[in-house]
Amino acid sequence: MKAAVINDYGGPEAIEIVELPDPRPGPGEVSVRVRAAALNRLDVWTLSGSLKLPIEFPHILGADAAGEIEAVGEGVRGLKAGARVLINPGISCRECERCRSGEHSECPSFRILGEHLPGTLCELVVVPALNVFPFPEELSWTEGAALGITFITAYRMLFNKGRMRPGEWVLITGIGGGLALSLLQLARPVAGRVFVTSSSQAKISKAKELGADEGIDYTSDDVGKTVRHMTGRRGVDLVLDSSGGEALDSGLRSLVQGGRLVIAGATAGPKSEINLQRLFWNQLTLQGSTMGSDPDVANMLRAVTGGGIRPIIDRSFPLAEVADAFTYLESPERFGKVAVEIS
Repeated sequence: MKAAVINDYGGPEAIEIVELPDPRPGPGEVSVRVRAAALNRLDVWTLSGSLKLPIEFPHILGADAAGEIEAVGEGVRGLKAGARVLINPGISCRECERCRSGEHSECPSFRILGEHLPGTLCELVVVPALNVFPFPEELSWTEGAALGITFITAYRMLFNKGRMRPGEWVLITGIGGGLALSLLQLARPVAGRVFVTSSSQAKISKAKELGADEGIDYTSDDVGKTVRHMTGRRGVDLVLDSSGGEALDSGLRSLVQGGRLVIAGATAGPKSEINLQRLFWNQLTLQGSTMGSDPDVANMLRAVTGGGIRPIIDRSFPLAEVADAFTYLESPERFGKVAVEIS
């Protein structure tokens, strides 16, 4: 099979397309013929080595994918060759206390395809049968692949960790990236009002076309003060953030008393400074979130199907141009997911 691999850390120029033996599924596993993959910031960090994780070279990149089941291993029931599926890239042990309680992404040995394990930028990938899910027939392969990391993470942030209720007011930071857009698409049918932030007026305008009510340019406006002004000094019920840095404190300043802030990333750096007096006096909740459980994936897919949601794909590349896809992923003009068509 063809696969996009790295033999050392580096930039997009380090990616090679090579031929590797076709993998075969073992007991409880399936092999998936990948039709499309979708890229995430995680893939860039894996490529550069900034995560400092121990991986074996050559390493196959990519976490998200959609395709057809090629073969099933011993003991697999309910799945047949030819079925259209997306892959949940979060791999858990299925045996520990957290897994048995249904919180698979809290598993102490939780790993992600393409980060800790060989990934999905290849023609065939083998995964546990419990990690594949059927997705809406009306979605394309690239749209199906885009329902991976960002949509799973977004659903958990909103409805599991964020406990979002119908009619609540929501602030989503950094609109334009895959996670923020997934949050917007999943929140819009439920939220009373949706506010977004960005450094780009063009991205704010596009977000409003998708249903955002208000947009704030965080390079020129104080987000906390602006949200207070827009909401009649009330604030929002829920803030969803994936950057950290200064956005964390401004997000807390945007909350109503008793509000919640859920964070699922630290693209602005691993450390933030917040006002603890505001946190306890206003009885705010600061909650972390990572990926999602099996129920989160299933519930996300029901929300996508029922709401007629189609992931936003900015641009698709063939596998042979995967290095260009990684370069474009870093483009400040990008609005939505970058996909790679495999076969």
